[in-house]
Amino acid sequence: MTAEGLEFDVSLDRPGFQLVANGRLAPGVTALFGHSGCGKTSLLRCLAGLEPGCRGRIHHGGESWQSRSGTRPPHRRPVGLVFQDARLFPHLSVRGNLDYAERRRRGEGPGRAEVIDGLGLRALLDQAPSALSGGESQRVALGRALLAGPRILLLDEPLTGLDTARQREIMPLLRTIPERFGVALLYVTHSRYEVLALADQIMLMREGRMITHASVSSVFSSPDYWAFLGQTEPAVIWPGRVVARDNDWGLTILATDAGRLRVSGISVDPGDQVALRVAARDVVLTLEPPTATSVLNSLPVRVESLKQTGEGVVRVELSIGHRASLWTQVTRQSVAALRLEPGRRLHALIRPEVLSINH
Repeated sequence: MTAEGLEFDVSLDRPGFQLVANGRLAPGVTALFGHSGCGKTSLLRCLAGLEPGCRGRIHHGGESWQSRSGTRPPHRRPVGLVFQDARLFPHLSVRGNLDYAERRRRGEGPGRAEVIDGLGLRALLDQAPSALSGGESQRVALGRALLAGPRILLLDEPLTGLDTARQREIMPLLRTIPERFGVALLYVTHSRYEVLALADQIMLMREGRMITHASVSSVFSSPDYWAFLGQTEPAVIWPGRVVARDNDWGLTILATDAGRLRVSGISVDPGDQVALRVAARDVVLTLEPPTATSVLNSLPVRVESLKQTGEGVVRVELSIGHRASLWTQVTRQSVAALRLEPGRRLHALIRPEVLSINH
């Protein structure tokens, strides 16, 4: 089952605020990211048909949800909404909440057994919403949204208020929804961690405007967006694929655009996709490949640029492998000792951090 694309070009005027946003929601998970008040929830409400003042165009597949000729009401748009609070019907059991969604089913979608088993709801069916934990409530809310037969799930900061353990319980479930159920996700958040752990694409918003819409790896790796992301340290995000396991040493071999990397402490299988983060502090430059070091990865790099950032610290942009970039920060003394200048070739010791795994 594959998700159809949603295209939009909308505006919304309110006293002291104007939303102007356009884009295309692709299959997979797209994070709608920005600071509080930038218009993320307003855009979600426009797409769901809940903002009477919304103007513009919204198309899904071959269908028009909004245009100059008319607007499709919310109940006729194949979207599922999940908010910060689960909003379960308190007078119905979990089973009753799921029954309600099935009665209002808008079209084809995952079956009841698939949703219950996929989200781990079977043991909760006879429970009242008041007896559920925060994580359980959000799983039920997701199940109820999926059983209504949506083509798109609009999630408005669904993990806010949950503790770390509950967030880690739900995030892997969210990550599997697009492939397992054929439903695209637009995920509102102001958490960089959630974006990096969940999303394929990011729509970056500021003061009611869409700043950029691109892959998570390209946006988080670009200095142009670090200030908007609240990223205080240079870093890059690399997608990778598991190509082998070294069980003797407990290592996983990953293929990336930077080259092959070895990491430890993750449970994966060949073919799994991962996201890696390499921060400037995790990169050390050497003139020659080391003969022995506790750092697992040493790869050749080329200096692309240097920028003085103050207090004797120099930011160094590096190219590595096949079209990959890398950043590190060194002292001016190190610049002199290593004779760093554009075009200089060295080796980098790298400690990548595994952010997410897509089985």
